[in-house]
Amino acid sequence: MEFSKEKLTLRLYQQTILNSAAKQNTLVILPTGLGKTHIAIALASLLHEKGKVLMMAPTLPLVNQHYKTFSEFFSPPEELAVLSGKIKSEERIELWKKAKLIFATPQTIRFDVIAGRISLSDLSLIVFDEAHRATGDYAYVFIAQAFMQTPNPGKILALTASPGSEVNVDDICKNLFVEKIEARDREHPEVIQYVKKIHTKFVMIDLTTPLLDIKKNLDVALASRVAELAKYSGINLDASKLSRKTILALKVDLQARFMIDKTYGRALSLCASVIKLQHAHALLTTESLQALRRYFEQIWFASAHSKTKALKDIVSDFRVKLAYSLTIKALENGMEHPKLDALRAAVERQFENKPTSKILVFTEFRDNVPTITDLLSKIPGVNVHKFIGQASRFEKGMNQKMQSEVIERFRQNELNVLVCTSVGEEGIDIPDVDIVVFYSPLPSTIRTIQRRGRTGRTDIGQVLMLVTKGTRDEAYYWASKRKEEVLQQVISTLQFSGNEKPKQATLVQQLENANIMVFADSRESDLAELLHKKGIKITLAPLKTGDFILSEDVGCERKEVSDFVNSLLDGRLFEQAKRMKETFTKPLLILEGDPNSLFTMRNVSQSALFGALASYVLDWGIPILYTKDKEETATLITTIAKREQIERKKTISVRGSHKPQTLPEMQQFFVEGLPQIGPEAAKALLKQLKSPKNVANASIDELKKVENIGDKKAELIRQIFDTLWKD
Repeated sequence: MEFSKEKLTLRLYQQTILNSAAKQNTLVILPTGLGKTHIAIALASLLHEKGKVLMMAPTLPLVNQHYKTFSEFFSPPEELAVLSGKIKSEERIELWKKAKLIFATPQTIRFDVIAGRISLSDLSLIVFDEAHRATGDYAYVFIAQAFMQTPNPGKILALTASPGSEVNVDDICKNLFVEKIEARDREHPEVIQYVKKIHTKFVMIDLTTPLLDIKKNLDVALASRVAELAKYSGINLDASKLSRKTILALKVDLQARFMIDKTYGRALSLCASVIKLQHAHALLTTESLQALRRYFEQIWFASAHSKTKALKDIVSDFRVKLAYSLTIKALENGMEHPKLDALRAAVERQFENKPTSKILVFTEFRDNVPTITDLLSKIPGVNVHKFIGQASRFEKGMNQKMQSEVIERFRQNELNVLVCTSVGEEGIDIPDVDIVVFYSPLPSTIRTIQRRGRTGRTDIGQVLMLVTKGTRDEAYYWASKRKEEVLQQVISTLQFSGNEKPKQATLVQQLENANIMVFADSRESDLAELLHKKGIKITLAPLKTGDFILSEDVGCERKEVSDFVNSLLDGRLFEQAKRMKETFTKPLLILEGDPNSLFTMRNVSQSALFGALASYVLDWGIPILYTKDKEETATLITTIAKREQIERKKTISVRGSHKPQTLPEMQQFFVEGLPQIGPEAAKALLKQLKSPKNVANASIDELKKVENIGDKKAELIRQIFDTLWKD
């Protein structure tokens, strides 16, 4: 692979950071537009001869963007490859083998590592872009741990514009095994000469009388439910200050009370009603009447097709009905949220002053995207397009290919305004955005910094924040401002010297489980990850029946408590039980979570749930095993698989597990289709008789010479092939 060194020029701060990254695992915190990717390119040029380089990013458009940038410096092109879930697994394996520079989403890499298709020991460098995501169960965490457990791990480079908080920095460093932090804020003396000023303008907006009338009715509807809810909870609740986080915590407490006293079912229904009314309130006060109308329509539609008490409660409320009616009336009279007028005026003014402008408008709710897009499309000279995530329950969204196409059109000046949801916060590499509009402020520091970083790269940038007075807009703005001030202090004083290497305490366990194989359904990647950590060989594939196959006899369905209740209500439960019983000699169900919460979900009667559990065990003969969480489920599956495969010498059947892909798998799959022929017998027949054709043509005496094929099996096989078929 060749590197065009003359094309890459590093600034002093980039060279300083590169020197650190070449020696130890490094977290780079650098404002957007200051060349984090070029640092990654320079480090890749130093390390690519020692092994492959893997660069990961959260979205495919951003992955493709990195591929394009690296392609300007590295050649030949066939040694650079993009891996995604859209590429067949066999092709990904070949691309991994041939490529020196690999670009992928972390979900794809995690999937292939668990399935044993790729080895991270091939790598000399892993780059984690948008590294602030490396917390909790995000795929970055698993990949870093798996990489550091290889015999001679290479270097880790983590990149982010903002880690979020001091706590988050600690988590990122631990999860990505960072040994050194290189942080620069916009005021740092090394970067200040390269940073353009960003002017932030606030437009404070008053709600109009028609909107205040709608708000008054929603306030009353909310207050009455919160007051009733306070009686159940025993806590003083203020409807105007009740956050979603508080109401969700209260719901958990009420579910526990419901186990003892069923009258708390009303309280749970009130919680659901409050959450929905709070959302309507937010759309009214901070977004648009069109968005509110769409939400009301969704509630009324859902109520007509559902028996959910919370929905019935809302649509039967006079105040909510009146709010809905006033919303429609206001729209018919040409009224809207005054933010829209402020937005239109700002965009018109910008294009009058600079016709070649580019603008990003961020809105928090997808329901508001059509309204804003339609408004801006009527301004002369504006070519506007939505930029949203993938499909939602009520609307078809934009897949990653469509997103990439829109970004490219924006870059090529075919479009000059994008109306974005949160999907636009990361991965848009557009150096000349003139204005970023916050249709609503955000409480999140990371997201605020990400959005603001889309401007002020090559010229003075502008941020416009539209704030509705006396609403959560103001609260969010001040919360974000305080958090960001704290964060800047943290970044300016960050000191970090070393991190622990990953513990090898599980090595003995991994060696013990090295000969165990489990077939896992593709949708069970979270649990497959835990099994992989235990050393079990995982084959991920779409399974026709069950979630895990542990031996030729044992297959299991894994259900969280909520899914058990949902599958009972929608009729899937016993259909799945039927297929499990037909497919496996010893089927079982693993029920994960608190079994007591079965009786607090969806308000299903206790007798119906007991009846379903009894039927599963007594009618279908499928035992139910209980686990408290996915870690315990992984331990249980490992124990059963070890018992079956190691202690009882059982194998896993190709049939029933996944669609066979190789020719030997197809041949074994065919022979296993014969009655009473499992995987061991199928392999013995093929080993002795060489081909499925010879198995079909073999005499009874020839069949009996095969290990484990007695008189009855031999006669049955001959009968299968010799008897004429009748419908």
